[in-house]
Amino acid sequence: MEESIKVNVDASVYTSLDFFGVGVIIQDHYGVAIAAASKRLPGHFAPHLAECMAIKVETELVKEYNLKNWSIESDAVNVINTIINSAPLAPEAHIIEDIKEGMLMTFCSSVNHCSRSANKVAHSLAQFAIDSKENLFLKEVMPMFVGPLICNDYFFCNC
Repeated sequence: MEESIKVNVDASVYTSLDFFGVGVIIQDHYGVAIAAASKRLPGHFAPHLAECMAIKVETELVKEYNLKNWSIESDAVNVINTIINSAPLAPEAHIIEDIKEGMLMTFCSSVNHCSRSANKVAHSLAQFAIDSKENLFLKEVMPMFVGPLICNDYFFCNC
């Protein structure tokens, strides 16, 4: 049986800014970080739409790394529910369709809600995108602030 990969994602939105941050952490079934991304995206969006766009970035990253048998985890329960029960006329429907297509192409096994306390790595990477002018894409080697947060997420994960 192929081992699963967990991909946590979060968006960071400030109403005073015309951009938002996206954080993605990819971990193997042991919780070891495989890759991470911290990306700033242009635009002024409501949190729900920014979280949808963050998950779209996540699926693109999974596709780029050619990962299979993976699961989406996010603390945005409304977005998780939207992906599971999407409405074709909703404002974010085109983004959700892109997400679902990416999930299908990369064999995403599940879409799960996790608590905020179990999503701190992705949240911190999204915050990092707000504070940094450059996008960050790392494979295997992680920023120093990520290690303790991975331990925290592992301890608090109830997904």
